[in-house]
Amino acid sequence: MTHTTPPPAAPPAGWYPAPDGSQTNWWWDGASWMHPPQPPQSSKASPAVAGLALATQILVIACAAVSLVTVGTEALGISGASWALDGQAFAVDLLNMYDQSTIATTIVSMLTSLAAGVLWLIWQFRVAKYVDGTRRSAGWHIGSWFIPVVSFWFPYQNVSDLWRAVGRARPSWLIIWWLLFMGGNVVVGISGRIYYQAEDLELLRVAMWVSIAGELLLAAAAPLAVLVVRGITHGVLQGPADPAPAHSE
Repeated sequence: MTHTTPPPAAPPAGWYPAPDGSQTNWWWDGASWMHPPQPPQSSKASPAVAGLALATQILVIACAAVSLVTVGTEALGISGASWALDGQAFAVDLLNMYDQSTIATTIVSMLTSLAAGVLWLIWQFRVAKYVDGTRRSAGWHIGSWFIPVVSFWFPYQNVSDLWRAVGRARPSWLIIWWLLFMGGNVVVGISGRIYYQAEDLELLRVAMWVSIAGELLLAAAAPLAVLVVRGITHGVLQGPADPAPAHSE
């Protein structure tokens, strides 16, 4: 009688030396091998990505500073409108000061937001071209910001993909950044509509309060946006922070 030796049992899921003999560890899920995502090893694009990331972070911080200045300007306007509704004569001077300040802050806000947005798009495009494993092309990483409806969600997915593509776990606060950013822009847009439709000081004051709410949301999103740029760029330059399988359990 011939005795056959049963095949050895498959090892349990876990990290093991790479089956291809390379000096890395691969993830064994109990049935198949899965190597962790690796950023490109070439450092040719690294200086450009690092420079863009630094400039983008500086401009994002500048946008937050302008938002806080805008909050102060709107507070001045609320005071002027309130005093005017109470019949105080000096309220006219406050409202004139508010008008002049609003013109200045609006111009500065538009310039800083435009510069920060352009640099963010260039930075994101460069990173998307530099890594593998994203669900959309580098062109879509830019185009999705401008397409109605799609722009409410695709950019967030694309940024999430970049985190995973550089071998890092997506941070739990990423969705908070996105909600603050999108919410702030929506609220600021609503304040603008109220402002242009206002026919009395009471409605104008409502627009100022809504503007303050929107600017505070944008200011709160700015530090998280800096962390987004810094974290993804660090992943491109340094590689994965910790080995992690390409999928979450």
